[in-house]
Amino acid sequence: MKIIFDRLLPDSNFWDAYTDLWNNSQYQSSFQSPHFLQSLVLTQKVPLVVLRGYRDEKLIGATCFYNRGKEFHFLSDLKTDHNYFILHKSITNEETKQYFKNFLEEIGKRKWNFRLNKQPSWANYMPILQEELSESQLFVKVVTYNPCLVLEAESPEALFKATNKQKLRGKLNRLKEIDEVTFEAFRGEEDLDHWLDEFYEAHIKRWAGTPTPSSYIDSSGRSFYRSCILAWIKDGILVRFAIKLGSRRIAFVTALLENGYLVHHTTTFDRDYEKQSPGVVIINLIGRWMADNSMTKLEFGDGGEDYKYQFTKQELPLLTIFMANRMNFPYILKTKLIKFVRENKGILNFYNERIRPVLLRSEFMNKKIT
Repeated sequence: MKIIFDRLLPDSNFWDAYTDLWNNSQYQSSFQSPHFLQSLVLTQKVPLVVLRGYRDEKLIGATCFYNRGKEFHFLSDLKTDHNYFILHKSITNEETKQYFKNFLEEIGKRKWNFRLNKQPSWANYMPILQEELSESQLFVKVVTYNPCLVLEAESPEALFKATNKQKLRGKLNRLKEIDEVTFEAFRGEEDLDHWLDEFYEAHIKRWAGTPTPSSYIDSSGRSFYRSCILAWIKDGILVRFAIKLGSRRIAFVTALLENGYLVHHTTTFDRDYEKQSPGVVIINLIGRWMADNSMTKLEFGDGGEDYKYQFTKQELPLLTIFMANRMNFPYILKTKLIKFVRENKGILNFYNERIRPVLLRSEFMNKKIT
């Protein structure tokens, strides 16, 4: 197996090979899909490093990273729920071991800092990666990041039953008393511009006055989201759901098809109808759509928000893996502090409730000023 790790601006030959790899990979991750990654390269123009593995001349492993500050991250970190390494389904354990071993050795030689966010702990390559991490000469710190909640049922009807809560049916009926309710599920560009305008409006209203105002206030945030939507449509993996009350959409979910199941990715709702909980009611309707399309698994993505526990208690941990030269003491100290905060709920709650909002507000104001 030949491993190449370099600062590469991917060309058409690379993307052709990568598309074939992704189509035949262990995990056809929505957040590593070919057109989506290409859109990130084109729209964000960030410094790239690409890890590639070849068997003979065939690409059997590829991972794109970008540099942010003094750390390298997955390129997909720009818009993701989880970050998989994309490996060919035919790759052997020995080849996987070599892929990760060479990757870690190159990080050590170049004295780079890496932060692998939102690593799926359930990935079948994870035991090999963790073994290589334990044997490497790098400083390594693994931190439990967030839960990923998953609703998995024995049959499509069982999945629908898990989403078909009596309380939600009651809220849906109250919406029907206000006006006609229509459920939408779009796979292509149907009414896209209008759908996006309504989504932005609802999202901005939803987060107004909070420590985390909507990123769609700025045209750059709207343009970025639209480019992601168009890329996922090209990859054939996007489903846009909405509840329309009369002529107005009041709940939205951007979902992604992945390995025969659905990832519940981006969501918002119109705060004017908060009492009727349209942002949760729509999950009931999505459950019916999934059952009609023979699906048995709904992944709620990154985060343990309360509403997700109405449907499932199954949690899969997402991990953050920090890697650096053993002599990089400031970075080591920072990662140890992060681990301490993440693993102490009282301190973490204080950070999330008091410190993080101030930092986010400051960051938002700086963006507005510049």
